[in-house]
Amino acid sequence: MKPIADITLRDLCRWDRRLGFVPPVGMDREQALERAVSWAVSVRTTPPLLPPLRGDELVVLSPRVLAQIEADEALSWEDLSTELARNRVAAVLSEPSFAEEPHPVLPILTLPAPFPHDAEGMLNRLITERRAELYRLGNELSRRLSQAAMDPRGVEALLGVAAELAGRPLVLQDREGNVVGWGGGTIVPPATAAELNAANGATSPLLCHGPDGTERLILPLTAGTPSGYLSLVGPAGTLNESDRLVLAQTAATCSILLGQGRTAGLGGGRQRLVADLLLGRLASDAAALARAQMLGIDTTAPVIVGLIDAPDRPAAARHLVAQALGPAVGDNLAPVPGGIGFLVQGSDPSRAASALRPTLRREGANGIIVALSRPVPTILQAPEGLREARFTLGLQRAGAVPLPVARAGSVDDLGLFSLLYPLWGNPAVAAFRDAVLGPLEEYDRRRHSGLIETLEVYLSHGGALAEAAEHLGIHRNTLSYRLQRIAELTRRDLGNPRDRLLLQVALLTRHLPEEE
Repeated sequence: MKPIADITLRDLCRWDRRLGFVPPVGMDREQALERAVSWAVSVRTTPPLLPPLRGDELVVLSPRVLAQIEADEALSWEDLSTELARNRVAAVLSEPSFAEEPHPVLPILTLPAPFPHDAEGMLNRLITERRAELYRLGNELSRRLSQAAMDPRGVEALLGVAAELAGRPLVLQDREGNVVGWGGGTIVPPATAAELNAANGATSPLLCHGPDGTERLILPLTAGTPSGYLSLVGPAGTLNESDRLVLAQTAATCSILLGQGRTAGLGGGRQRLVADLLLGRLASDAAALARAQMLGIDTTAPVIVGLIDAPDRPAAARHLVAQALGPAVGDNLAPVPGGIGFLVQGSDPSRAASALRPTLRREGANGIIVALSRPVPTILQAPEGLREARFTLGLQRAGAVPLPVARAGSVDDLGLFSLLYPLWGNPAVAAFRDAVLGPLEEYDRRRHSGLIETLEVYLSHGGALAEAAEHLGIHRNTLSYRLQRIAELTRRDLGNPRDRLLLQVALLTRHLPEEE
């Protein structure tokens, strides 16, 4: 039977923002909010005061009803609350005045006055609707996971399906905390050791709040013995019962496949080992060094990270790297966000570039481009090398660095872009560009005038009017008018070398790749 996610007090509070919440004395608020809710029931003024209780009910108790019960001496609040606690109800729903002091045992939900006369019906309709949605999602999830379980990629296929249905990324970690699988297009940080320890032994998803405006649901996997952890990540305050259902069913199916040894595409594959090192998704330096040794990489020597853009041609990319740099490097390739990454042992990117260029020409590898990072001290710094290679490959793709092979640390290859790399992703760059070019960009948006292009062509031709006008396909007088307009909008003198340099640098920042 597939696991079904409980509806919790937290879910109710998110569905209806009018609801207030007061946890019982001594209980953590987050823990209290995770209490499951079955149905809403109301306390009546005539016997029997309550229907039969089976646990997890939300008990609706208006102050008017309580006052009448106590006036009739049918039951005191102390006796009633004792009975409710003995039957393990989820919480009591009343007005805010009822919860001025926390109850010793019971969580209290509150609705602002006037208290709705049909609170029980309102809540049960809401719970029923959400349960129907969960039932439909559970059926679809069960069907899709069953299909994915037959996929040769094993657990990796499951994670992709779960991420698609949840609309959120998932992370699979082994029992030591090393990442062995991702689901979804967004790479998110793995759960910390403290979060994994907190989730150990949990039978339902544990909610953890991150310091970066996110929250995470974590559930341990068991396949005979604890075998790993699956977590699902979303913005703070958004994870709900649907996410818990996706996580619980996916974790259950993952546990079955792991018990069968169906881990294709995960920790055992060479590509996965390479990707782990490039993306920095291992739990510790010791784990990274151990995996590097498995790949035959000297853990004390410098490493160069390469990134290939070979759309729909991974086999060709592997062949080219093996031809140019040797079979050992050809084996250390892995798909990563942005291209196909590879590792080269050594400290001289120029040597690797010199081997790659003639191979690309000889093999007729049209459309394939390669970026090389500067050497990083050891394999532990491979993620920084990958970032450099991503930066360089982004410039090549945009045509800003029109080379089939480019080195991140080379002024000859990158020009002024090599100076801009340390500022990549810094908000100061966008602020600088807006300060210098903002009026032009705004004018182009409103008038569709192409002043940015005009300025770029003019400066790229060294200020030569005839050549720039010919390149743009316009008359020299038209170009002169445009340059006058550019000078007015930017308040820069195009004849002043310092102003021209400022404009040139601002234009270069427009070609910087988007930060990943």
